[in-house]
Amino acid sequence: MNQNTYCSPELYIAGKPVQFCKSASITCSGNSQLETFSAQINEPQFEDKNLFNQEVEFYLNYGSKDSVPLFRGFIKSFRANEMGINISAKDPRTVITGEQALPVIINENNNYDGSTIVQFLSSFINNDLNTDKTHLSTEALKEMDKPVYMTGVRQGGPPYTIASGLIDKGLDDDDLFNTAYYTFGIYHGSQNSSLTVQKSRSLDGIPDYTFSYSNGIKNLTYSEEPPPTFAIAKSKEGDIRFDYGNAPKGKVGIKVNGTFESKGDAMEAAKSIVLFEQDNIKNIKMTVNKGHYLDIGNIIRLNVPEDNLSGQYRITSKTVSYTRSSIDCVFSLGRRPLTLSNAFSRM
Repeated sequence: MNQNTYCSPELYIAGKPVQFCKSASITCSGNSQLETFSAQINEPQFEDKNLFNQEVEFYLNYGSKDSVPLFRGFIKSFRANEMGINISAKDPRTVITGEQALPVIINENNNYDGSTIVQFLSSFINNDLNTDKTHLSTEALKEMDKPVYMTGVRQGGPPYTIASGLIDKGLDDDDLFNTAYYTFGIYHGSQNSSLTVQKSRSLDGIPDYTFSYSNGIKNLTYSEEPPPTFAIAKSKEGDIRFDYGNAPKGKVGIKVNGTFESKGDAMEAAKSIVLFEQDNIKNIKMTVNKGHYLDIGNIIRLNVPEDNLSGQYRITSKTVSYTRSSIDCVFSLGRRPLTLSNAFSRM
């Protein structure tokens, strides 16, 4: 692959190095979604080969040689033409989600009542999936501070799909002004990739990186939405409404999904989500020339002259793109994508 002073990426397919990679791109969207990888290669050794489900490893080697890949996964589609071979891959969580994943049937006779969603996934991966080799590790999988249980779950399908549909119930609202949420992620080690649970960090902590227009930022755009001022939630005892602030930007409401046991439980959920959303009113897109190894959930600080932008934000999505002449890194900051959250919906 092409090398320059700062970056000399390496791509491997089924353990074999790719000598001619024209372009590559990694997208990390967060919210328990799988990382995706695409590349265009011109490699005679892979012509007329069935690349489906072959393992892919991509090392960025930005500034120095990497000991672990920036992406590891399995090829889910490929297409050859006169320009070369286009491949598309997903991280190893693909073995427990999607149409081709080994499904699980949860019913009255075979269920996970009393187990947490982390215990459920760990049991399935270690006892049902990794019977011949390690397709997906659980080495970095730790229990949530606020566990979500599988009690009462009766359904069939890919295990990751089931668990990721439940993880939003684990909001940690011990500190109402710093409500935390959980998502599943992937950790790429030197030999295997492990499923992880990621907990959102407080924006008030020490940032992982600092950016400014003179140090790291190549381009920055943003949009802003008014934060919610009230929330409506359902309970078995009736509906409740929680109001917050004096709504200087107008009344904006959200509806908390699900039905709670009591009005008190519904009120606590509504309060937690409204307060959490007060820090998520900006959608920032930023192209940078450093920080390529930062991950979803990392906290960064923007030292910029605009008062309404200067401050600390979470990375909510990331794309790293490589061509033989350039490498780009784009972060989305701020708002957790609403369309992917099971916790609430805008009214």
